Amino acid sequence: MRHRVKSFVSGSARARRRAAHAVVLGVGLGAWGLVLDEPVFARDADKSAAQNGQTVPVLFSADEVNYDDEYGLVIARGNVEISQGNRTLLADMVSYNQRTDTVTASGHVSMLQETGDIVFGNYVELTDSMREGFIQDVRILMADRSRVAGNTARRTDANRTEIRRGVYSPCDLCKDDPTQPPLWQLKAAKIVHDKELQRVEYEDVTLEMGGYPVLYSPYFSHPDPSVKRASGFLPPTLGSSNTLGFNFTTPYYWVLAPDKDLTISPLFTLNQGIDLGGEYRQRFSNGFIDTRASITQADLVGGANNNTTVHDQIRGHIASFGEFDLDENWRTGWAIRRTTDQTYERLYHFGGNENFLTSDAYVENFDGRNYGSVNAYSFQSLRLGVSDRAQPYVLPLGDYSWDFRPTVWGGHFTVNANGADIIRETGPSSRRASVGGEFNLPWITRDGSAFNFVAGVRADGYNVGSQPVVGTGLISYINGQPSVSHPQIFNGSTGRVFPQIGLEWRDPFVRQSDHSTLVITPRAAIYAAPIGGNPPQIPNDDSVSFDYNENDLFVRNRLVGYDQVDSGQRVDYGVQADWTGDDGSKARALVGASYRFQRQTPLNYGLGLNPVTNGAYQPTVAINSGTGINRQNSDYVGRLSYSPSGFIDASYRFRFDREDLRPEHQELGVNFGPSWLRMSTSYLQLGDNPRDGESRRQELSVNLNYVYDQYWTFSARATRELSGDNVNQVSSGFAAQYQDECLTVIASLTQTGVRDRDIKPGTTLLFQFVFKNLGEIALPQLQAGNESLP
Repeated sequence: MRHRVKSFVSGSARARRRAAHAVVLGVGLGAWGLVLDEPVFARDADKSAAQNGQTVPVLFSADEVNYDDEYGLVIARGNVEISQGNRTLLADMVSYNQRTDTVTASGHVSMLQETGDIVFGNYVELTDSMREGFIQDVRILMADRSRVAGNTARRTDANRTEIRRGVYSPCDLCKDDPTQPPLWQLKAAKIVHDKELQRVEYEDVTLEMGGYPVLYSPYFSHPDPSVKRASGFLPPTLGSSNTLGFNFTTPYYWVLAPDKDLTISPLFTLNQGIDLGGEYRQRFSNGFIDTRASITQADLVGGANNNTTVHDQIRGHIASFGEFDLDENWRTGWAIRRTTDQTYERLYHFGGNENFLTSDAYVENFDGRNYGSVNAYSFQSLRLGVSDRAQPYVLPLGDYSWDFRPTVWGGHFTVNANGADIIRETGPSSRRASVGGEFNLPWITRDGSAFNFVAGVRADGYNVGSQPVVGTGLISYINGQPSVSHPQIFNGSTGRVFPQIGLEWRDPFVRQSDHSTLVITPRAAIYAAPIGGNPPQIPNDDSVSFDYNENDLFVRNRLVGYDQVDSGQRVDYGVQADWTGDDGSKARALVGASYRFQRQTPLNYGLGLNPVTNGAYQPTVAINSGTGINRQNSDYVGRLSYSPSGFIDASYRFRFDREDLRPEHQELGVNFGPSWLRMSTSYLQLGDNPRDGESRRQELSVNLNYVYDQYWTFSARATRELSGDNVNQVSSGFAAQYQDECLTVIASLTQTGVRDRDIKPGTTLLFQFVFKNLGEIALPQLQAGNESLP
């Protein structure tokens, strides 16, 4: 192998001899790769020194080069600099012993690696074709500005590096006094980096914060930075609650293969024993699987008044998700969530505040502008008093949509087919097949008015079992809720054909000034369909909820689902205003309502979703007195938004009663303040909900974020439920965060006033420490019971 060496030594015959000696030294150092190829903690670098089949040259300079024939030594002295590719060696003196094949460097030695790391030392010795090496007073400045230092560093077997009395820290040193200890550092009697095992090990290691020892361990190890995944214990979490008592978990992460892993998380509790949790993940070339589950034997609180405790019950949950691409057009997947009881997931912090758990398995097809899917659903109720026996199983639900290209005159045609089979343990069952189409034809007149003609028709066929018939039976009230006892039951087939047409109009007016643009757009639409179309023999499963808002204006079919249709004739009307300033500020307003030509509500009550007692049913309502369109003239609905600058952003949605302008639904959100002090406020007011038996509700939330400086951030939040003269706490919290180049500390205090069976009000205190390059440690999570909250 030929090496090209460049020497900056001048002179005649003597200079030529020195240049020849430099060639020998350069060849030796080039064969050695100049320096230790990889310091402790360094990432794997590209070891290739060849480009286009040619060897990367070694560049060399020194004040003096001598050759000792007797001992076979080449010695370079004074400002020695040797570089090859991205590697550079600087030293006061460098020698190469041809007989022992040893390279030594001494005096202000520094070595720049391909990784960007710089190694410093007073003395460096490399032997045995660089399989063995020694550095005295080693210091390493890594590319990410982390630092390693030690008395000595020794390399053996070409893959094991050992640092004696070592120190590691990724923290910057104090600019005013670099001799001060960093914010945190690891001190160890010995640090060992094993390249073959890809691990860094510490013996007699101490974690120091600001120069003071805070944690000690006789042994500590972690994967080196070249490893993305490795088996081992994850940081523990400690906590206490009035239900679980003192508890802690120490998860174990197990790498089963490059494409799969398993995390086992036993939760040890003082009051409820052991809860065993785990998560299995696997990645395939065309998809993934992610399954989480847990199981325990613990007490269960229940009963009509939540005063019954059943001991040693098996409790647990499962949450499994997966998705696979079958080919470029087809994919399949699932999302399964089940639990043994209604409060388990919240009590053990496996879930949120959902009212239902939904399980779904599906197959999807994507074909250009067309889309098809087949789904299977099941539901589990987490609400007190709602039985799972009345929850539907959808086996299956099929849907396919054809979206045709626009016609030559601009019309747009779509077709949709849908089918479902719905069964229950208790209550009505149904099988439905639907097919429908819609045609839209937009056009613009010469004066700027925009029209759209829409026409649609849908045919629905049902085979129904155990369907209670509206208008039969005796109506009574149980705890303020309507109950229908012993209605007539329908079993058989029924159906409908439902056509509907409409004409939509808008006429924008534009006014421009020197610094803004205003667009005012009056809008109106008329829709016509046959009266009726919702026979009582058809169950109402997918149109059970409706809340009139501004998104329902100028829409042909305002209902979600297939079981109820928006029959009759109506007119929607309103006005929209859009304002834009040259400085980027903007505002929008939309206000509107609708008028129905018929006095009677077009939709029916559906029965049978929630059995109350034997032979009795609780009605479910699609359109009722709380929706806003139960009368001929609907309530007024709209939205206002205003963003004058980055300093403030506000939005307001509303529904006002038609007769007395009483607010029935309000949503207000305001974000304001500079980037260093930002506050957000939201207000929610909901009207009466006869279907769920809920009365008028109001909720206020406030969030504040304060950036004190480049290191400190503070935040606070509070949510309150406003009921009459009472103010009930839902949740509140405070958090402080410190973050610099090597450490993140988060402290948070959370208080909740939620009470539900074995879920009780309480306070949570959480500390989190994130050490750069070492990972995240969660310490301790404390939860204190709080029976009386403000």
